[in-house]
Amino acid sequence: MKDRRQFLRTRFGSRVQVRHPEHGIAVFHIADVSDGGLYLLNGPFDFAMGDRITVRVLDLPEQAPEVAVMVVRRDAGGVGLQFAD
Repeated sequence: MKDRRQFLRTRFGSRVQVRHPEHGIAVFHIADVSDGGLYLLNGPFDFAMGDRITVRVLDLPEQAPEVAVMVVRRDAGGVGLQFAD
């Protein structure tokens, strides 16, 4: 399979709060982040392709904003999320 990534990924082992319209709120872990999105490791619930959710990075000195993302890839380890406008 050809790698179609447009952005350089950076390892970013942090916790995020995920808000899903059907499943509610839960804490997940990020594996990496890029200018285009992030990769979320499997957690308390599953996502479907196209799901629109919000994420907020936790454990920062100040509260981070909630950011809208969309599920664009799924594999055995987690999901790829693209930043939504």
